[in-house]
Amino acid sequence: MRFKHTVGRIVKRYLIVAALTASFFVSGCAIHPLPEDVTGVPTYHIVRQIRCEARAAVISSAIDGLRNYTPDPDVQRIALEYQDGTRPISGFSYKDFRNPYIRSVVRLFYDTGVAYNFNLEMTENNDLGTEINLLKPFTDSTLTVGVSAGFNRQRVNTRAFTVTDTFGGLIRNVGNDYCNKKFMVTENYVYPIAGRVGIENMVHDFINMTLFANLQGNTSSGEGPPTLVDALEFTTTVSGSATPKVTFAPLGTGLSVTDASITGKLSRIDLHKVTIGLAIDKGSLPQVASLRATLFTPLLTASGGRAEQKAAEAVNQVLTSKLFTRTIVVPR
Repeated sequence: MRFKHTVGRIVKRYLIVAALTASFFVSGCAIHPLPEDVTGVPTYHIVRQIRCEARAAVISSAIDGLRNYTPDPDVQRIALEYQDGTRPISGFSYKDFRNPYIRSVVRLFYDTGVAYNFNLEMTENNDLGTEINLLKPFTDSTLTVGVSAGFNRQRVNTRAFTVTDTFGGLIRNVGNDYCNKKFMVTENYVYPIAGRVGIENMVHDFINMTLFANLQGNTSSGEGPPTLVDALEFTTTVSGSATPKVTFAPLGTGLSVTDASITGKLSRIDLHKVTIGLAIDKGSLPQVASLRATLFTPLLTASGGRAEQKAAEAVNQVLTSKLFTRTIVVPR
């Protein structure tokens, strides 16, 4: 009876320590791990941020490209009107342009498809370990016996889905109210999926390579409409631990506790994969070939001798290279 009574007191005192530590780690547990457990940003808003980033990339590439097409003042004027809001960007269309080159380019990319495949994997581990050191479990003995136990839990959730858009749909159908400042954030280096992921360079490169680098389809034969895919992978690991320990004074010659401790470990690993694909509409494939040939014809006409013709060709090369090249403005 004395042994059972002593053990009861030991357990009671130790449970106080265990409860305080366990409460901290249990509060961080998630039965169904989701992205918002770490950042407070739900899946819907993650998708919204990336779509808004893609929309901004398409609009900036279009306006910068049009503004750099210097030979045509009408194109310049329209680009500036879209930039300053005189013309609502939601009305952007190839029909706005009389210039045949620009009209063809805008029409080609207007129906470009965008696909975002998300694979969000969240793994959470919650481990609790306990240890009690018993002194003098037998009369007149200095032998110490350690008693330990563990309680480990792991939960894994993988959320996978695909969202699609078109360049034209992002401009016309995704409004400024959907893409307000709250959803146009900067890069998040701790939890990248919740911030800007760098779609602008991808859109700009896709346009340039389609027009000037003979970009092909993503097939074994290389045939088909031009495509470009970026596969992004982000891993974020969060972990923490605590090991509170209580030391007891001996209670006498009978069974007593020298110390008791509990170890708590909490870890969360988020592996997020976002694969973004861009592709020209298959029905526009004949237009790609003709446009590539057309874009490299002279943008200026010139008459005169050979030297004058060569000078005009040099100017044409510069004008062509500026087509859809971004302008970087450095503030003073």
